[in-house]
Amino acid sequence: MQNQVAIAMCNRVGKEGDVAFAGQSVVVDPYGNVVSETDDHEQLIITDIDLTQTAAARKQRPFLKLRRPEWYA
Repeated sequence: MQNQVAIAMCNRVGKEGDVAFAGQSVVVDPYGNVVSETDDHEQLIITDIDLTQTAAARKQRPFLKLRRPEWYA
């Protein structure tokens, strides 16, 4: 939400050795709203995202102007 871009986050499901993967993949819009999500089963998400929302979100909430790059390590 702070970068105001759509994000698609993927996570594995199932078990591999001693490691269990929870799934819960998600697509989020530039406002931080969940557009689409999965559960703990293997799935394919096909979701339309509105790329014009990026400019609108940045205009409504100008978070990028608050950056302090001089503090970056």
